[in-house]
Amino acid sequence: MFSEGALSHVPGTNLNTTSILRQINALRALRLLRWSSPMSRADIARELKLTRSTAGNAIKSLLDSGLVLEAAEADPLNRVGRPSVGVSINSAGGYAIGIDIGTRVVSGLLVDLAMQVKHRVSVPNGTTFRDPQATGEKVLGVIERLRKEADVSADAIIGAGVSVPGLVDNAGQVVNAPFLEWRDYPMRDVLVRRLSADWRVDVLNDAVALATAEGAARQGDQAGSLLVVLLAEGIGSALVQDGRILSGAHGQAGEIGHTILPSARGPASFEMLAGAPAFAEFFGPDTPVDIAIGEFMTNLSDPRSKQVLDVWCGHIAVGLANAIHVLDPHRVVLGGPLALLYSLREQEALKAITALLLPGFTVPDISVTRYTADGAAIGAAAAVLNSLFALPDLS
Repeated sequence: MFSEGALSHVPGTNLNTTSILRQINALRALRLLRWSSPMSRADIARELKLTRSTAGNAIKSLLDSGLVLEAAEADPLNRVGRPSVGVSINSAGGYAIGIDIGTRVVSGLLVDLAMQVKHRVSVPNGTTFRDPQATGEKVLGVIERLRKEADVSADAIIGAGVSVPGLVDNAGQVVNAPFLEWRDYPMRDVLVRRLSADWRVDVLNDAVALATAEGAARQGDQAGSLLVVLLAEGIGSALVQDGRILSGAHGQAGEIGHTILPSARGPASFEMLAGAPAFAEFFGPDTPVDIAIGEFMTNLSDPRSKQVLDVWCGHIAVGLANAIHVLDPHRVVLGGPLALLYSLREQEALKAITALLLPGFTVPDISVTRYTADGAAIGAAAAVLNSLFALPDLS
């Protein structure tokens, strides 16, 4: 019942009747409340430039759908009279599932409409990750476990988003996932056939997923350009311009992990030099990257660890300098398990980036995301939730 966005489960929706304006106003109110809950009806009417009666009808539709709640607001001045009634998003009005596929684990989580994580599940993927069909079965198993263990009905779930470390086209086909060794696998079509017909299903690149999570965390304040770089098994990135992810002609824009850098062994891709392969000698074969990096960081007194970290810092500086020259972002956000290492060499990296940039370029603000291992899965769930708040295409 959620598959076509919020309009699909606001009572009385029919895009072929005059009720469309009422439904669009309800959706505009829902989008406003997403970042500004709670609000009074008068405030909603003023922000949306609607009459109070029109705003009241929109809110009634959302209340009937269970997407919002109302509650009396406390009066700090203790004035006499009926208290005002605030309207806010009903966090339990719907849920989304986010899945992140890796070579070591398939992890998933369930989030509510307020983007709060309600439950997590992960299963090993180390013996079958090269088989997309076997991995797909694990994805389906994680989805079912999340639903059952969180005690949420299938009807309450908007859909599932799946993050994949590789190139994903606009139809949800995994074109090339080098670490998984997948080529041209129609992951979205496979999942659509097995999941509830009412669910929305998205399959997206892991860096795009992290960028979507960052957008949700910034609560709609996304002016300017933001480069999100995911440092995990490989390296992916996504460029967000004024809140919109720039996908390119085939949904594959922003793959800076596959840019070529010089190294002691000759030219190599950025992700081979600065992704998890750079620390292969310290990683166990089945150890998740976030755990392995945590163990690495506890042993930095080892001269070999320090040497590897110094080399990694140099490659990060060159890779980011290249990205800044090409994309000129206002801000750069680093995510993924290896982003924790950046804070250990931040000053050295900034100094190196500054030296590499062409005069006239400015080093953007570079920070580490609030998300670590969960970022891609949260972003995959956020992509599904975003569909709920999207204005309809009336063309």
